[in-house]
Amino acid sequence: MRVFCAVFAVLLLFSLATPGHGQAKGGCNGYCSYICAKRDEWSFSESCRKMYCCTPPPKKGK
Repeated sequence: MRVFCAVFAVLLLFSLATPGHGQAKGGCNGYCSYICAKRDEWSFSESCRKMYCCTPPPKKGK
């Protein structure tokens, strides 16, 4: 039981240390707009203020 708790604690620490998906805290990697394209992924960013940070999908073949 102690081993299980130790493994769970280590996994929890690693999951908190890795960057998550969703809201970007820094700059926008795409472009700022009031409306994103249908295929774009949107999030909020401090650099976009009240607009959305729209990230286009990755290009295939690269």
